[in-house]
Amino acid sequence: MRSPGGWGGWWAALGLGLALCSCRQAGPVRPLDPIPTREAVGIVNANAAKITATLRASGSVDGYFTASNGRRRNYHVDGTLFYLAPCYFRFDLKSLGERQILFGSNEEYFWVYSKEDGSYYCGHQGRDEELPTEVPVRPEQLIEALALAPIHVLSLEGVDADSAAPNPDTQGRFQARKEYRIDRDSPQFIRRVLFRDAKGVVTMQSSLDNYRPLFPGGPVLPGSMIADWPTARAHMRFRVDKWTLVEQVRPGGPQFATPPECFADDRLAPRGNR
Repeated sequence: MRSPGGWGGWWAALGLGLALCSCRQAGPVRPLDPIPTREAVGIVNANAAKITATLRASGSVDGYFTASNGRRRNYHVDGTLFYLAPCYFRFDLKSLGERQILFGSNEEYFWVYSKEDGSYYCGHQGRDEELPTEVPVRPEQLIEALALAPIHVLSLEGVDADSAAPNPDTQGRFQARKEYRIDRDSPQFIRRVLFRDAKGVVTMQSSLDNYRPLFPGGPVLPGSMIADWPTARAHMRFRVDKWTLVEQVRPGGPQFATPPECFADDRLAPRGNR
């Protein structure tokens, strides 16, 4: 199978009638405070504990990407998302009912499909392998961008739990790769999640808004996620029409099954394609 052809190749699959996008970037306008890791763990994990089955969200997805020639293009598609803690995920992006992009993961693998190339990129969960530049994002990063995944204490070893800002170690490498921010007027909600590389550069940030409870006393879920990739000059907004719990969707179900293409003989092991 051919490998994807860069960010333009992935995001071009999303567009119908691609056009130059001159729209301004939207996001929360109120000031947001970075919070200590310990506080973020408490907020995220308390909310995640209330999610008792698979979550399903449906809505519209729009945004822009920057093509290889430097031109900005926009897109608008329909999105359906499934999530079951801690790592079962599926985000299906379609235009006129036809799949354009698919993000997925389970306890063993993660995968990204692009209609543009008719190809999958597949990797192993739990390995700190770098994605090739043509693959936009690992699926688990999208889960964390929604502030739905529980934060495991073991993953925070070496991180100052009482610090609100990421700090470099003696070699200048940043140990805290994620930063959480809240609105002090409604401190029970995570409003922004930032991801940094080892040099501290923000590679992705998500803004969360329009929170509402799934049911009285249940988890509060964002009605809007805005994700930005500053270094790649790309942007995505997911407007959720409805969240529901779907008991019938389980870990062994087809929604979370590893695609057979991930086991094809022509997948390249050094890049996780197996």
